[in-house]
Amino acid sequence: MVARVKLTGINRVKKKLADGSEVSIHYAWRGKGAPSFWRSDSGVRIGSPEYIAALAAAAPKAAAAKGKFREIILAFLGSQEFGALAERTQKDFRNSVYHPKNGIEAKFGAAPTRAFEDPRIRKQALEWRDEIGGKVGDDRIRHLQRIVGFGLDRAMLMHHHLQKVRSVYKSNRADIFWMPEEIEAFEKLSPAHVSRIVIAATETGLRPGDLLLLSRQHIHPTPTGRRIVLWTRKGQRKRRVASIPLTARMAAMIDKLPPGQDRIIITKGGQPYTHENYLGDAVSEWRDKMGLRKDLRLYDARGTAATRLLEAGADLKEIATHMGWSIKHAAEVIERYVALSPNMTDGIAQKLREAEARTKMQTKVQTV
Repeated sequence: MVARVKLTGINRVKKKLADGSEVSIHYAWRGKGAPSFWRSDSGVRIGSPEYIAALAAAAPKAAAAKGKFREIILAFLGSQEFGALAERTQKDFRNSVYHPKNGIEAKFGAAPTRAFEDPRIRKQALEWRDEIGGKVGDDRIRHLQRIVGFGLDRAMLMHHHLQKVRSVYKSNRADIFWMPEEIEAFEKLSPAHVSRIVIAATETGLRPGDLLLLSRQHIHPTPTGRRIVLWTRKGQRKRRVASIPLTARMAAMIDKLPPGQDRIIITKGGQPYTHENYLGDAVSEWRDKMGLRKDLRLYDARGTAATRLLEAGADLKEIATHMGWSIKHAAEVIERYVALSPNMTDGIAQKLREAEARTKMQTKVQTV
C-alpha cells in the first residue's frame, strides 16, 4: 500500500540571504513553530519522493514539539531572523543546537516551555555551560540566549532569565606560534590531507572558514608570480577581498595536488570538509598523536603566516589589512615571532625594519 501525503497548507516563502542571493523555503504550515522542510538550493525537486518524505517527517516532529522548548528552537531555525544570518553563523548555530553530546536540543529540547519561565533555569544553563567549558561553552550559551530572546519577542515566552550572562573564556594567545620545526614535523608525520591544512594556514593566514573554501579558482597569475584572491568574511557584514602573495612553500603544495582536485583542503576520502571546525579538530588530533605542544591550535597559524607574507614581499599595510590588525600590531606580532624562534634568520628582522621604515615614510608623505 502506497502512503499518500496531501500537499496542502504549505507555506512558501522567498528570502534574501546575506550574500544577496534569493532562496525559496517551504514550511509545513503557516504560523509560529512551523518547521521548514525544503529549500530551493537543496537540489531536491518539488513533488519528488525526497520532498514528500521531508514534508511527512516535518509534521509529526513539530507536533511532538508542542509545549516544549523544542518548539521555540524549531521556530527560530525556520525564521527570517535565522535566515538573515551569515551562512557560517547558521552552521555554528546548528552545531550548537544539534551537537549529539552537549547540544541545546539534547539538553533542553524536551523540557517544557514553562521551565524557561522559572528563574532557576539560569542556574541549570550556567552549569551546562561550565560543564562544556572553554570558548565552546560560551558559544553554546550565547546561542541559547538568542533562541530564548527570539521566544520572548514572539510571545512564546514571557521572561528571559538568561540575559547578561558574562563570558568565562579569556584567551591571550598572542605569543603562541607554530615554530618552523613544529611545522616540519607536522608535515612529515601527518597524512597529506591534514598537513595541507597547517601549510595553507601558516603560509596564508586565512581563517579556517576561508581555508575551507579555498580552491584553484582563487589562484591568479601576476607579473612576478601568483596571488590568492578571494572574498573573506568575519561575521555577517565584514566581507572583503583578500589578495595574498603565494609563498614558495604554498605554491609547491598547490603544484603537487592531483590534477582533478579543485579544493585545496579536502578530507581523507577526497571530499571538501563540511564545517570549518573539522579542520581544527583534524589538526589537534594529529598534534596530540605527534606529542607536539598541547596549546598549539590551527588559529595560531595566523601569527606565523604574518612573517611568511613579509618574506613573500607583502608590506606591513598589506599584512595588517589581510589579518584585520593594525599596522602596529602586525609589526609587534612579527617581532615576537622572530624573538621566539632561535633559528630564524636575520633576513626577516631586516625586512621588518625596512617595512616599518617604509610605512613611517608613507605616513609622513601623507601628512605633508
